[in-house]
Amino acid sequence: MAMRLGLHQSVRQDLSLRLSPEILQRIEVLQLPALDLAQLIEHELQENEALEMDAEAPSTEVEAPESDPYEEGEFDELRSPIRREGISQMEYMEATAAAVMTLGEDLTRQLDEMDLVERERVIADAIVVSLSERGWLEGSLDDLTIDLDPPATPAECEHVLHVVQGLEPAGVGARDLTECLLLQLDEADESYDLLVTLIVQHLDDIAHNRIPRIARDTGANIDDVLTAIDEISHLDPIPGRCFGVSKVPYVRPDVVVSRVGEDYEISLENSSIPRVTVSRAYLQMASDRSVDVELRKHIRGKIDGARSLVAAIEQRRNTLFRVASELVNRQPEFLEHGKGALRPLRMQEVADALGVHVSTVSRAISGKSIQVPRGIFPLKALFVGEVPSMPGAGGGDAASRTGVQELVRGIIDAEDKRHPLSDEAIVTRLKDEHHLEIARRTVTKYRKAMGLGSSRGRRTYGSR
Repeated sequence: MAMRLGLHQSVRQDLSLRLSPEILQRIEVLQLPALDLAQLIEHELQENEALEMDAEAPSTEVEAPESDPYEEGEFDELRSPIRREGISQMEYMEATAAAVMTLGEDLTRQLDEMDLVERERVIADAIVVSLSERGWLEGSLDDLTIDLDPPATPAECEHVLHVVQGLEPAGVGARDLTECLLLQLDEADESYDLLVTLIVQHLDDIAHNRIPRIARDTGANIDDVLTAIDEISHLDPIPGRCFGVSKVPYVRPDVVVSRVGEDYEISLENSSIPRVTVSRAYLQMASDRSVDVELRKHIRGKIDGARSLVAAIEQRRNTLFRVASELVNRQPEFLEHGKGALRPLRMQEVADALGVHVSTVSRAISGKSIQVPRGIFPLKALFVGEVPSMPGAGGGDAASRTGVQELVRGIIDAEDKRHPLSDEAIVTRLKDEHHLEIARRTVTKYRKAMGLGSSRGRRTYGSR
């Protein structure tokens, strides 16, 4: 059979799904947290002259409509967080954060009160500038940029470093963990020598709870070792933690749930999001036949872009409110009792209840957080997998993975620390007391995720 080689033309029909720019924009806006959305809007205000701030936007305290805000397509401003003496909760947090003194500012204030010669002060300032946020000097003294002529000697730098290390908070200016802890010891302490030995030689043994080994190596009895370890545990490895940084970070929730009497009120935190609208002046120009045809064409393109963004923002608010409302309705125990009371919940369940695709729910909660009376949590934390109960168990309800983690924590908290439970023993407790069939490796994974040590690491020694 002969083969025919050559070029041939043929017609083939393909079906492909192409998302319009408007849909792509709505997807992008939906998954943006509030601060990122605010930045996007600020950018669009500069790029699109047909988009402007809405001078007639309602107050951030406008109540949510009595009718269902998403069934009837209403996009009025949803309720924002409580006000605190005339300013919003977010404004209050920002003002409070801005007033925090940094570590560098406090050290500089202390240096101002000291009688240092000019060369010492120049070196001291260079050291302070080089400290990390935790208060450590990261790098060597040789790496400091010191503007002195003649140059500072190593001996001068070492001397001034000791001066800085004598400032508050204790431990500041340390070059490593060992030095940080040693700087916080009191030489007058009768246990000073033992404390130094433990810090210099046995930090790893302390971390792994090797108390008998420490007692054997140091010649101290177990009770003295435990007392010394307890004293070390009260030292601060991060002395700069009590100070602010130049720009204090904080979590801004996208959804706020407030207790109002016996009920909960859901609101969106929109105070950081500019309210925008399509420019009326540009709308008039677009319909004015005295305006050049090409200019009107350009204006209409800008108007379409502005309308698309406004619609995307409104749809984001609407969808986020719907998803948050559904989550609160499905996780009422979480509001009262915390993470341990979370019910098993999948995104598909919420999507089905709202009549949307599961990807819409996923985008709506992406990178966003919810503030409830017990704290601020990622919205995705309200979705948890389930752990099935044993066949024939009373009730037969599945437990959430988060709930099982809290059960494991409770069992460990209540154990006899002289004889801590193994992971296998915890599995038995879960089976006998809570009718949950959990694998030992699963208990181990949950325990590690909560930062809880093994039975050996949790064991206590001595007569205390």
